[in-house]
Amino acid sequence: MAIEKILKFTWNEFIYGGHLLSLGGVAIVLFSGILLNIKITWDCLFVVYLIIYIVYLYNRFKEVHIDYLTNPQRTKHLKIYFSKIPKIFYVIIFIIIGSLIYFSNVWALIFGLSLLLLGWLYTIVFKKITKKIIIFKNLSVSATFSLLVFFPLIYYSCPLTISILSIAFLIVTFVYFKAFTMQVFLDVKDVESDEKQGLLTFPVIFGKEKTLNILGIISLLSTAPIPIIFSLYFNIFPISTLMLLLTIPFNFFCFSQAKNQNYHSYTLESSEFILWPILILIGEIII
Repeated sequence: MAIEKILKFTWNEFIYGGHLLSLGGVAIVLFSGILLNIKITWDCLFVVYLIIYIVYLYNRFKEVHIDYLTNPQRTKHLKIYFSKIPKIFYVIIFIIIGSLIYFSNVWALIFGLSLLLLGWLYTIVFKKITKKIIIFKNLSVSATFSLLVFFPLIYYSCPLTISILSIAFLIVTFVYFKAFTMQVFLDVKDVESDEKQGLLTFPVIFGKEKTLNILGIISLLSTAPIPIIFSLYFNIFPISTLMLLLTIPFNFFCFSQAKNQNYHSYTLESSEFILWPILILIGEIII
């Protein structure tokens, strides 16, 4: 019985505690490292994981009363250790700063803390701005994820040549639009609570059905150019990036499941970033 409770808590923590999306941040860094030909070490991934995790922990801690409207299970889980979250928060901040100082350099420390600040501003400022500026919170979250592309370059003090920066900006563009698609999709499940808060999200403005149809088009247009144009035509990226085209049917499957009121589709879509380095590595073997 005790083991069953531990396993249930562990699973719920992984899904509701922000760990899945934190692994997504790790996957973006791995993905970027592969395309930029940078060897990524465990310490870099560890720091990135903690940065994304603490951003989501802060958001869920501050919005637990609002979150209950659309995510009662997540709220119920967080309340198990809700009073301990501030202590967890400060301990992780200390570990992040210590790790960046010990393993990397001052620029990585500044960049890492800037990512933290940008993530916290989502909860403090950016979400409120969405009451006046359409989809502003989606744009800000997408920016945070896309900036992770530069993290390994700064963490390992790589030479920032025009060639490397050009490739990095192409990856940033890909990550940005894919992250934007994911964030808008995740807003579909929160449409009722967002509407009550007066947030101008995509689903609030266009409705669930139309939003999901639009996301299908965005997914196609944002995914195809990198593997097709910049891999096959310009030879900037390895041919293995063609495997990223598989994320298009993956997106469409999640969107179709959401239309059928399948809540698990949102969890599944949240794992897309993790697929990228896996697909690239598989592509290097079979292509």
